[in-house]
Amino acid sequence: MSLAARTSPAEGEDGGAPGSEIAARARGSGEAFLIAGFGGIGDHVRCFALARHVARRFPGVAIDFLCRSPTDRLVRFVPELRKAWVDNTPHRALGLRQKLDLAQRLRSERYRRVYVVSRTYKAAIVPFLAGIPERVGWFGEGRLFLINQVRWGEGQIHGETEKVCALAREPGEVMEAILPPRLKVEPTDLYAWQKSAQAVPDGRPVIALAPGAYNVKRLWPAQRFAEIAAAFAARGFAVWVLGGPAEAQAARIIAAAAPVRDFTATPLEEAVFQAASANVLLGNDSGILHMTAALDVPCVGLFGPTVCAITGPSNACVREVRPPQGSLDLSQISMRTVEDALLMQISHLQHSMSTFSFTEQW
Repeated sequence: MSLAARTSPAEGEDGGAPGSEIAARARGSGEAFLIAGFGGIGDHVRCFALARHVARRFPGVAIDFLCRSPTDRLVRFVPELRKAWVDNTPHRALGLRQKLDLAQRLRSERYRRVYVVSRTYKAAIVPFLAGIPERVGWFGEGRLFLINQVRWGEGQIHGETEKVCALAREPGEVMEAILPPRLKVEPTDLYAWQKSAQAVPDGRPVIALAPGAYNVKRLWPAQRFAEIAAAFAARGFAVWVLGGPAEAQAARIIAAAAPVRDFTATPLEEAVFQAASANVLLGNDSGILHMTAALDVPCVGLFGPTVCAITGPSNACVREVRPPQGSLDLSQISMRTVEDALLMQISHLQHSMSTFSFTEQW
């Protein structure tokens, strides 16, 4: 398998837009829409799926993204998005002064519509203050005057990505098939990063490990990741560890077991290039897993207290691994089970990389 960047689907793959009156009005009007994201990296990546649905429904309309830092660094990789706005109001703070300033800047863009993904009233304040005429969102948290195009039935939708994408439909419409989020990395940009990071492919396949997650209950033990690193290094793989400063300790544990490249001190934008360079990724239910899946890189996701079909990536390239016998404890997942899942994900490499020891030990 080549280490070149995965590219987005061909033009026109998403199909045509429905012939609604709203779509007809938006086409060629020069109007722009806004998506107001929320939460962590994984939540924001789900919003990129909504961007695909909006782009299909309203072809030619510019779509911008309102988010928290550092997720704004991902927008350059989303084909459907034009630019990002950053709202870094501290968590649990109303931050009215900051919201007023941001709303004033948004007002100059003359957005026609905003999709407010979060159900909180705070998420709806900036779009309201910005005077965006059509404010679409789920019914929730005392904001009936802030959201003027309320969507109902959120509780009847199973997966989190499906809930986000359902905001794109008009009242009374049947939910269409979900378009999963996608990120696109240009091959020239990927090679430039590989060269600057001294990570140009040397012929070995790359396994990326993402040992982090925001909740400790979602963590597979770092020592198990270390065992995987040792096993795949012995099979001829280059082993990379992805994440942020919170994963530095796990990276040290993994590095004690095998030679690895530790990328936990690099910014999120570079993590996109790291993930795009990998042949397979192993990760907990985390933002890195969502981001890598959106790149269409084969992934093995470790799930215990959460379920992939609900909170995990909706991309088909993800294989879910769960604890045995209905347990929610990730530590009950054996190293051998994960190793087998990874080998299944990269089985298509067997013939193209037959010189490596991993094929001899199959």
